[in-house]
Order: sequence, then C-alpha cells, then structure tokens
Amino acid sequence: MKNHSILRKQEHKRTRHKLKWNTKCKLCIGLSMIGTLIFFVIPYIRVLYYSLIDNQFRRNFVGISNYIDTLSNKYFLLALKNSLLLIIICVPVLILLALFISLALAYGIKRLRATRVAFILPMLLPTASIVLVWRMLFQNNETVLPIYLLFIWKNIGICIILLTAAFTSIEQEMFEAASLEGTNTYQLHRYITVPLIAPTILFTILLSIVNSFKVFKESYLYYGGNYPPENSYTLQYYMNNNFLKLDYQALATGAILTSLLIFIIVLGGLVLQRRYYK
Repeated sequence: MKNHSILRKQEHKRTRHKLKWNTKCKLCIGLSMIGTLIFFVIPYIRVLYYSLIDNQFRRNFVGISNYIDTLSNKYFLLALKNSLLLIIICVPVLILLALFISLALAYGIKRLRATRVAFILPMLLPTASIVLVWRMLFQNNETVLPIYLLFIWKNIGICIILLTAAFTSIEQEMFEAASLEGTNTYQLHRYITVPLIAPTILFTILLSIVNSFKVFKESYLYYGGNYPPENSYTLQYYMNNNFLKLDYQALATGAILTSLLIFIIVLGGLVLQRRYYK
C-alpha cells in the first residue's frame, strides 16, 4: 500500500508538471498569435480595404477598379517584368552555385572547407558598406548586372547552409552499398543524392524567390534614388514611389498583387513538394 501511494504521488506530480508545460506552450503560442494578428493580419486587412476604395477621404467602394487600373499601368507591368526576370535568371544560378559548393563542402574538398566563413559574411555585413564596395567595383554601370550579382552574393550563404546540412544528413551506408553494386559517381548523385535532398532544394528555391522581392534596399542604395534604370525598376520601387506620392490606392493594390504573386509561387512549391516528395 505504501509503495502504491508513493507511485500515485509521483504520477500526480508528473501530471501537474505536464499541465504546467502545456500551459506555458499555449501561452507562448498565444502571445505569438497576438503579435501576428496586430502586426500582420490587421494591417493586411487594412491594406486590402484601401485597395477597394476610391481614396482615403471619400472612401467610396469601387470594387476591383483599382486592380484593373494597376494591371494596365505600364510602370507596374515594367516592375512586374523586372521582378520576374530577377527570379528567372538569378534563382537558378544561385541554387546551382550553392549546390556545387555544398557538395564540395560535404564530400571532401578540404581547402574549400577553410573558406566556409566567407560564404556567411555577406549575411552579416551591413548592406550600406556592401553597396559602397559594389559601387566602386561597378563604376558608371547602369545595367542590372550589379544588382543580380549582389543578390546572388548576399543570399548564397543561407542556401549553402541549408544544402550542406541536407548533404551531410544522408547516411554513408547508402553510398557504400551503391558503390558495391558498381554505381558510378554520376549515377550515385543522380539517383540517390538528388532525390533525397529534393525537398531541401525546393525549400531553398522558395526561400530564394521570396528573398528576391527584398532586394529593394540594395538597389535603392546602389542607384541612389527613387528612379533607377528601367531594367532595374522592380515592384518595390513601384510601391515606394506611390507611397511618396501619397497614392495609397495604387500602393495598396500593388502590395496586394505582390503578396498574391508570392503566395501563388509558395503554394505551388508546397503542392509540388507534397505531390512528389512525400
């Protein structure tokens, strides 16, 4: 009886501890949800509201009229084209470079391992100092090439970290078994390595696409104004310039369309991942 009573007390203590832990978790999640609601959900709803009215004074509901005007605006279309070109050109180059470097870091080039810190530095250095060096390297260069190179250089570090972690998580026994079966290096990576790290590659691609919409600060500092060359005019410039002109309807509509574009891209990537890489 005595032992049974002791066991009951210990079980009661464990239950109390578990309840307290669950309460703490719920409290942390609740605070996070409150912050998300205040700083993201409510402002987004307010932006959506501004995109559906004629102006912030009369506030007459106009439906999708602002969206039709924005989608027919030549500057919005120019910004959309340049933003998509940034994704189409830079993201594949960024992912391929990160794959080769990660493969070398994970499987054996010792000299390259000593330079691992160099790939992390772009994420740590202040953007203003980076742009200053960039302007010295590309003096009087009005093409979009400096921005493309800056985007790749600044984002390659996080891609290498994610892909290297994926490479090193693969069990070596699988490679040894495949080698015993006479598999060559190309077949090894084609049929074993790539399928196993495919979800990480897809996640890295989606992260790079999202980051491509954040290149405004670097571009703004490099060109030093609100109106860069036409080939560098992106969606962030369009929204920033409408904010400066106090055209909140164009700003709100552009922001909603940009967020929908990002949402569609990310959703498509997640559906692809769930369908082919369960």
